[in-house]
Amino acid sequence: MPENEASASFSASGEIGVVVAGGGARGAYEAGMLATLLPELDRFGQRPTLFTGTSAGALNAVLFASFAHLPAHQAADEVVAAWQGLTKDQVFRPFLLTALPSILRQCLTRVVNPSSAPLAGLLDTSPLRTTLRTKVDWNQLHANLADGAVQAVAVATTAFGSGRTEVFAEGPAAARLPASDADRAVDYTRTVLNEDHVMASAAIPVAFPPVRIGPAGCWYMDGGVRLNAPIKPTISLGARRVVIVATTPLRDLPHSTDCQDEPVPSVQDVVAQILTGLMGDRMVEDTRTLGKVDELLESGAKRISPRGRPYTVIEYLFGGPLPGQADQLGEKAEYVLDTSFRGVRRLTNPDLMFLAALLGPGQSRGELLSYLFFEPEFIGEAIKLGQRDARIILDEAGDDPGKLWRTDAA
Repeated sequence: MPENEASASFSASGEIGVVVAGGGARGAYEAGMLATLLPELDRFGQRPTLFTGTSAGALNAVLFASFAHLPAHQAADEVVAAWQGLTKDQVFRPFLLTALPSILRQCLTRVVNPSSAPLAGLLDTSPLRTTLRTKVDWNQLHANLADGAVQAVAVATTAFGSGRTEVFAEGPAAARLPASDADRAVDYTRTVLNEDHVMASAAIPVAFPPVRIGPAGCWYMDGGVRLNAPIKPTISLGARRVVIVATTPLRDLPHSTDCQDEPVPSVQDVVAQILTGLMGDRMVEDTRTLGKVDELLESGAKRISPRGRPYTVIEYLFGGPLPGQADQLGEKAEYVLDTSFRGVRRLTNPDLMFLAALLGPGQSRGELLSYLFFEPEFIGEAIKLGQRDARIILDEAGDDPGKLWRTDAA
């Protein structure tokens, strides 16, 4: 993969970067995956110093970076504990008390005054701001960046004004970033990160309101709209090995030949397909492109791009659901809903009851639910799935750390 000119002079030092994709409550799966993988990499002397993420991945990126001063196992335990203590009320206010009244108020207001301000988002995410202030030790994060324990932390957002991806980065390695990447429509801003940047990166379109960064700054929304897995920015920061963690597999679209008995797709099925595409397609494309370029370089292909930029081999480790298990988080969400939230328990959770009724039966119910299922029961199960899949990767490598890394097109 071509590097930017600003980092071309940076010698290959074996810096390891972690790329964490978005996925709402599915970020718990990624936390479980990283909490298992990173201590093992550390055991082999391969500790990451670069962390980039989008949406829930941005939260994981800043969490792991904020604990980078601790031993790897302890840091992993701290991140898992942060996720295990997360509840819906710490992310957004009750839907039935905020969204529905807001929609009705908006309709009535627009009838009286058509020029009134539009509805920014369905959910009130003010609790998330408080959660980010309490769960992330921002002072320690900045200290880890200042003393070199972490070389850079970056979060991806989508800028409303330009429609381009804007990556906000902090740390010594951020000085290597160019102003923009014309090929990928990515702009870079070196800054001091805070909760606003993570809020913006996680501002799920329609559901969460956009976020303004700075008193007179621009408006931003979820970085997953354009770049759910910021692989290229991580390489631009100086990574020579990249750990890519996502909640969708690299290969999982089997061809279906029997469509005769297929039911009519519902609205939720359509939305689930769109979300799956947003979450995974660009990530899969970028990862495979990375592998193809590596294969060409290893075969002796020219190492200078037509634009004069040097190519280099970038090893990567992909952590995510195995082929054939793309639906595992959705299935787990549905299982938790049907077993842990039954009868009186569901009646005492009106938001969940309303959401379950709205989604109704169907194959996409659990898939959609898994993005907003910020309940300890589901969070715990998602963490376990991530830990299990990570152990499969580690078991396949055995005691040879070299087997963890690949350079082929997946």
